[in-house]
Amino acid sequence: MKDKHLLLILLWAGAILIFAYSWMPGGMDVDSCHYAVVSKGILESGKWLGFFDPIIRETFFYHFPLVLWVTALFFKLLGVSVFSATLFSMLCGFILTAVIFYFGRLLKNQWVGFFGGLSFLLTNHIVRITRKCRMDIPVSLFITLAMFSFILAQKRRRLYYLWFGLFSCLAIFTKDISGTAPLVIAVLYLLFCKKWRELINPLFLSGILLALLPAAVWIWLDHMALFKLWLNCNFLHLWQTVSIKIRWYYYIEVLFTKYVYFLPLALYGGYLAIKHARKDKQPEFLILIIWAVFFPFVFSFGRQKLHYFILPIYPAASLLVGLACDKLFRERLKERIAESFKYLFAFAAIVMLSFPLPVGGRRFSEIVRLAPAMDELLKQVVEYEFIVYRQDQASILWYSRQLRRISLIEDIPALEKELSQGQTKPRFCYIAEEDYALINPEIRNTCRVLLKYKNRLVIINQKGPALIVNIV
Repeated sequence: MKDKHLLLILLWAGAILIFAYSWMPGGMDVDSCHYAVVSKGILESGKWLGFFDPIIRETFFYHFPLVLWVTALFFKLLGVSVFSATLFSMLCGFILTAVIFYFGRLLKNQWVGFFGGLSFLLTNHIVRITRKCRMDIPVSLFITLAMFSFILAQKRRRLYYLWFGLFSCLAIFTKDISGTAPLVIAVLYLLFCKKWRELINPLFLSGILLALLPAAVWIWLDHMALFKLWLNCNFLHLWQTVSIKIRWYYYIEVLFTKYVYFLPLALYGGYLAIKHARKDKQPEFLILIIWAVFFPFVFSFGRQKLHYFILPIYPAASLLVGLACDKLFRERLKERIAESFKYLFAFAAIVMLSFPLPVGGRRFSEIVRLAPAMDELLKQVVEYEFIVYRQDQASILWYSRQLRRISLIEDIPALEKELSQGQTKPRFCYIAEEDYALINPEIRNTCRVLLKYKNRLVIINQKGPALIVNIV
């Protein structure tokens, strides 16, 4: 089967799995809503440096800004929506599938690339995270492109070291510390293979400089004002925090739960990679081993551990799965598998086009449903305070088109005090029904429920004006 045919099957599968129903409301998680809100603020303020974070109410310092910049640009071009918020991540996931294919073909043949790309798309949480406004898939793409360029520099021309540096730079500007992984993996590989001269190759050093210099300039432009906050959030916090200490073998558990059906193939592929490196004198295969081990090993030393911290290992693990499948399956069976998936995803596309389903994400379904009606209420009031009681701020600010600032309250006495102060401005409050029942009956009698969906309420203190909402 021709390379182009296999690539088209992969891209078709990626398009179906990644983009299907991506325009439907909902589906954004906490971090996605947070980044989308900040990106929306960049668009509205026109401030692309030192931009404001309405959640923490200060300048955004969590990560370097590439994803936020691109998302704000998509908002400008396509309008503010769930689709435009997640488009960059979805495009990165789609492109990453093709990069894995070419990576596998570079290492061995087209079947390694095909089965690698297919296993990547079918990995438990890859598509789900791809459909978020997050940094995990973009940084995985840039890390993969950086390692792809590094291998090209080993096998073809050293000029590819400059591309290696460029993609490493983009990885760093996407997710900070995680983005430095290509530099560390490349140095470890050269040390392990005893390629001492490559370590001082002018083009290799230029690539490293190209990767690190923009980050250094960014810190300088910031005049160190936010650097300590960023360092604490992205590095010191992960290694020193005691209150969130998690068992050291957490990432082993993650691989056995989220990757269990591909893990045996990946382990066998690891054995084949070592065999190719030793017997066939192809040391480039060792990069996959170093890459796959690097993230779980390094992040296991951190006290805070989350499954998506190691998400950049999956392109490497998928290529190891591709090696195993190429070894285990005969040529005829490989072609039948490819043909089967071609017809499967063609059938899926026909069903989706013929029977469009109102599919929406379940995450924050209450605010997704209430937000349009809530906005109609807020349009009728000139001045007001909006309170959120023990609910996620980011999702409310994202799904509401009227709210720009909210107050978070965590205890009932503080909420009661706030609701009793309605002389100057009406107070709206988004609250769970069970929490509303805990409010002092006297204060509760001065409030009225304006909106309700499931167990979520939007209430207002009685001194607020009469409001009308027409729900179609």
